[in-house]
Amino acid sequence: MSFNLLNRLTLGANQSMLESFNAVGETRWLEEQLHPSENDPALEQRLSSAVFRINYGATSDYAAVNENRPLTLWQKPLKDLWSLTDYQIKLAHEERIRPLRELMAARLIRGVYSPWQLQELMVDFWLDHFNVHAGDVQVAVAMPSFEQGSIRQHGLGNFKNLLESVAQSTPMLIYLNNRSSRTGAPNENYARELFELHTMGKDNYLNNLYSKWKQVPGAQTGAPTGYIDQDVYEAARAFTGWMIEDARQMGSGVKLPNTGAFTYSESWHDPYQKRILAQDFDPFDAPMADGKRVLDMLSGHPGTAHHLSEKICRRFVSDTPPRSLVDSTTKVWLANIKHPRQIALVMQHIFKSNEFKQALADRRQRKLKRPFELAVSFIRQLDLPFSPSMGLVNEISSAGQRMYLWPTPDGHPDHSAYWLSTHTMRRRWNIPLGLIENWWATGFVGAEHLSAQFKQPLNETTLIAHHAQNMLGEGQTQETLSLMNKALQTPPKRLLGAGNDEWVQVKRQLAYIAMSPAYQYR
Repeated sequence: MSFNLLNRLTLGANQSMLESFNAVGETRWLEEQLHPSENDPALEQRLSSAVFRINYGATSDYAAVNENRPLTLWQKPLKDLWSLTDYQIKLAHEERIRPLRELMAARLIRGVYSPWQLQELMVDFWLDHFNVHAGDVQVAVAMPSFEQGSIRQHGLGNFKNLLESVAQSTPMLIYLNNRSSRTGAPNENYARELFELHTMGKDNYLNNLYSKWKQVPGAQTGAPTGYIDQDVYEAARAFTGWMIEDARQMGSGVKLPNTGAFTYSESWHDPYQKRILAQDFDPFDAPMADGKRVLDMLSGHPGTAHHLSEKICRRFVSDTPPRSLVDSTTKVWLANIKHPRQIALVMQHIFKSNEFKQALADRRQRKLKRPFELAVSFIRQLDLPFSPSMGLVNEISSAGQRMYLWPTPDGHPDHSAYWLSTHTMRRRWNIPLGLIENWWATGFVGAEHLSAQFKQPLNETTLIAHHAQNMLGEGQTQETLSLMNKALQTPPKRLLGAGNDEWVQVKRQLAYIAMSPAYQYR
């Protein structure tokens, strides 16, 4: 059971984490995962010593570049990166988006080596929930501060704080056009997604049933069960004036600085009375009060609690989470609305529930690994040498997971059917084979990496069985090996020496194990 639990709550249950788990026990291990430390010396060393390729051709404005560079930009504050968005400065596009490229590399390194594995899973969850497409250069250079300052800082904390941080983040203000929203011309893009995706969810959108706010059940007592278009339109007015410093002319000779940072413009805000979710907003309230009140109302709404509880249960339990677990999780969410560790307490409730334990034991409720998780788990469980590369990032994207580049605000779908198309399955199978054969310059895998724990002469059968058990656990190892040997028609029996051809076959057999359904699911 410990292997199944760790495989669900980490990016691959490797031997060191299994040993740590067995040493401290489930309760303490989970508590430690829900209280991640800001720094881990070993991880920091890997990040500081890592390099990432940059490659582009020459033009009349700059010379060609093809080199490995250390990761120097992914942790820098936005103010130090915003100059990359200035097109008066002649730069190659790869230089402008280098912070995003480095962030991709850092995500892979953290996924493989971070001791705070549950945090890495939650970062992936929240980046999807608050998805922004980083194809725009201004968004790309702001993604490091968005991930570190919003997603990582609040991802296991209080949801209202997370929601407010995202609402004021440069990527979200650009992506959903709120930086252009002003009195007389409010842009409803952010307000629409705030209701439909970030908080209450489309299940609580009741405009197909009611056209007036008074008609919504509960509205007469000030507690509507859902929202309609009127709420979205009024909320858009509440967020007018929430923008970024992007050097725009504000009128009357006023020009904003050019830092990319969040700012609030009183002159652009619609100050007049509003009605949102059956609550009257007084005119001419304090600066930013309208928008903050909307965030407060939405973060505490029962519809938000249910929507988020269901999404988290779907991510960690099964594609169709039990209604009983969603309902009990909703109660825990609402009971801890103001708790600084609200999200962590919700996670703790889910992982200690009987429904979660039943899902771990039921192979029909397994979750399919996303391509990022598939790659990282394979590296972790075989303890492969690893350096990040754009080749691997691109292969993960081809398999369906477009890191920081999913085009629509809803984020990647969280059901197995999306990830199991004919095209994506073929690309998924490429990932373990490409890693162990070093297709993308992520690290050469030699015999010493796979045989360090064994004395020579080494039997191929023993080696494959050892690694298969590390990858699959005890429950599915024999079944998977039998199927693989039947497919190969020649079960491995050879003694392994220094011959390269023999080790090529061993590496491919380990990749074949990772292609099996037993490994593709967790």
